[in-house]
Amino acid sequence: MDSFLKNIRSIAGLLLLGLFAWFFTDLFIYICVAVVISIMGRPLVHLLSRVRIRNIQLGTTGGALITMALMLVLLSFFILFLGPLIADQAYMVTTIDSQEISFYYKDFLHDLNDYLANYGFLQSGQDVLEVAQKELKDLVSFSYVSQAFGSVVSITGSFFMAFSIVLFLSFFFLKEPELVRNFILWITPKAHQPAARNILIESRKILSRYFIGLLLDLFSMMIIISTILSIFGINNAILIGFIGGMMNIIPYLGPLIGSVAGTLLGVIYVLANGAFDKLAYTATVIIGAFIFANLVDNFVLQPVIYSKSVKAHPIEIFLVIIIGGNIGGIMGMVAAVPVYTVAKVIFNQYAKSVETTL
Repeated sequence: MDSFLKNIRSIAGLLLLGLFAWFFTDLFIYICVAVVISIMGRPLVHLLSRVRIRNIQLGTTGGALITMALMLVLLSFFILFLGPLIADQAYMVTTIDSQEISFYYKDFLHDLNDYLANYGFLQSGQDVLEVAQKELKDLVSFSYVSQAFGSVVSITGSFFMAFSIVLFLSFFFLKEPELVRNFILWITPKAHQPAARNILIESRKILSRYFIGLLLDLFSMMIIISTILSIFGINNAILIGFIGGMMNIIPYLGPLIGSVAGTLLGVIYVLANGAFDKLAYTATVIIGAFIFANLVDNFVLQPVIYSKSVKAHPIEIFLVIIIGGNIGGIMGMVAAVPVYTVAKVIFNQYAKSVETTL
């Protein structure tokens, strides 16, 4: 009877968790993000918790506070550093002289207009340069900003609410990592709790290596792209490198999105400054930098991060990411490897328990 009641508790716990994730999806996502942050920050908390200052040990509370503070400082640095660069790009768009561009590239633009008109991309009398410039200027114009301001204000409250929730949960998950573990063990039947403990320990180790490795991969890509562009004299090298590195979090599609965005930023700078003769050179260098960086990433960085941290073959990871993309789009691709890693740990633990029983 006691065993039956405990199984009922486990089923009820899983059902409540599923209902919570269904009806409170946003909050469930915040919890997942906080868990990921706690997994990445846990090694630092563990290190700091043993530090003594005048015979006073920091402990997990002090370690969690310092870790969260360092994360916030790093986030603030990126915002303060990249904000002005992005604002400069928006201003540059408004300074582009379409007349100069039309005169310099008149033959090319004439052929391009004919090609686009023949295939129905342009209406009669339209000019591709004027259309493109109008769209860019509208994007950064005061009227557009005024229209978007209401939307920005409406989502700002939600953003800060989400940020506060994630911050709050992350601190307590860093300070008390057993919170998640205790809940999982609570909904696990007693007979399976030893296996559940092993799954939690192994999953935390592997995911910690994976997420830390992923951060190193992103920073490495930023550094590689920014360095190459700086060496070849490309302006906005740091901003382009940052975008390229951050987009790399999206498997396979990310590098393509990053290279297109980076090339567009480089082209805008060239056109805004009237250095039309450097347009082809700038685009070629940026595209070449992304190709080189992604070759290094694909053949050096990712095999180390994915294959060794999650103990899976590159082909296995490739198939998992494709399946994740088919199921959940871009978010599915991003979450595919961590979810697969946990599922693999659970399966291995179950196989071990079956072998032991037999």
